[in-house]
Amino acid sequence: MTDNLKGILAVLTGSTAFVLGDAIVKLVSAELPPGEIIVLRGILATAFLAAGVVVLGAARPLSLLFTPMMLLRLASAAATTTLIVIALRDVPLAIVNTVLQVTPLAVTAGAALVYRERVGLSRWAAALTGFLGVLLIVKPGAGDLGVGAYVVLIALACATVRDLTTRGLERSIPSILVAAASSAAIVPAGFLVVPFEPAWTVPTASAWGLITAAAACFFFANTLIIVALRTGEIGVVAPFRYVAAPFSVLLGYWWWGDIPDALAFCGIGLVVAAGLYTLHREREGLTTATPSPRSASP
Repeated sequence: MTDNLKGILAVLTGSTAFVLGDAIVKLVSAELPPGEIIVLRGILATAFLAAGVVVLGAARPLSLLFTPMMLLRLASAAATTTLIVIALRDVPLAIVNTVLQVTPLAVTAGAALVYRERVGLSRWAAALTGFLGVLLIVKPGAGDLGVGAYVVLIALACATVRDLTTRGLERSIPSILVAAASSAAIVPAGFLVVPFEPAWTVPTASAWGLITAAAACFFFANTLIIVALRTGEIGVVAPFRYVAAPFSVLLGYWWWGDIPDALAFCGIGLVVAAGLYTLHREREGLTTATPSPRSASP
């Protein structure tokens, strides 16, 4: 199995787990404030990931966690998760997840600036199309989504930084260690939200069950996405994250009856189309770059 295929399988599974985890967080947000959810889920997810680090023998010196690239990765991951949980309380699941699907396009563009990867005109066009789709979805200034629209946009920027820094980490650092450190960084971020929300409440048995399920989803999703970004080529692997868009629309309708308006559907279509076009171009590039067995020299 090639690195790109491993990355594609990892990103498909991870993206599905992310949507399911976000949906569960949205369910429990009807009972608990965002800060409490972030802290409790973060503690549980960190426990799962720490156990994985021990079982897999992935422990490394703590000094690795204090390099500039790693610190930026941890900070951006904590900010992304915190903002997503806050947004999910008031913004439909499909809107949040579809806006975040622009991350691969933004990462593709950012890779050209940060890592000097070659990005052609078609990739830039796809990235701009994706951003246009986001504007149609959140409609800044229209007031339909309120402050939540801007929270999602800031989360998108943080997610882009998170993924770019993930690519820049040393390959010798185990992916599950990166996931565990990122999860641990989310816990103090949750406490920063506490002063701005209602008092904490004691979770019911059902709330504990939902938080545990969300932590398990986060465990699998975060680890698999990190594996994908560090295994395959970003341009090949990242577009497969678009599986989250139709899944989030379906789940949002099934659990809450949320149906995006016509303009939002147009935006969702643009975002998905931009991602699929990028995928098509990457596949064409791989086909062109890989010689067929008949033409290969003996």
